[in-house]
Amino acid sequence: MQVEESGITLNFPDNNYFRFQDCNGYLQIQSNFREMDACWYDQHNDTLYLIELKDWGDGILNEERDAKFSAEYVEKLKNDITNARIRVLFEKSLDSMIISVLLNKPYSVNIQRCIPFNISNSTTIKLLSIINWTDSDLTYLSSVQSAYKSHFRPYATLFGIRSFVVMTKTQAINLFAWIA
Repeated sequence: MQVEESGITLNFPDNNYFRFQDCNGYLQIQSNFREMDACWYDQHNDTLYLIELKDWGDGILNEERDAKFSAEYVEKLKNDITNARIRVLFEKSLDSMIISVLLNKPYSVNIQRCIPFNISNSTTIKLLSIINWTDSDLTYLSSVQSAYKSHFRPYATLFGIRSFVVMTKTQAINLFAWIA
């Protein structure tokens, strides 16, 4: 099955996936929740992947090409965008991870109806933020990853999550056969 978003295609090898956006149980409580784009359960390895897909292009703002905007303004705008991106990745990771970890709570039956698999307390949870990034300089994404990890690390420790990364589409394609 395929999920396509932000110029990234997920070709899951089976039907053990779901999307929060298609789940009525999630939609009923979504008003202040953020969700990741897809969740896939690798039954063979007992691993649940929570996957966020973003298209950030080449990193060049239209304002950079327009002389009427000062360098200071562009720099502030870039910083604001970076901080917003980090915040969104963090919030989506946290909210989706909490929903996934708490699947054995009473309300979760409303979400479990959407999930074609079962996880347990021993299931490994991995968070992947995959960015369609066309700039060959990965310094920016590296700094985003560092800030994201710094924000999310306490929660990952609390919930026993060892893998939470921000990577480019190219990196993801090289690591996972089901990403194109």
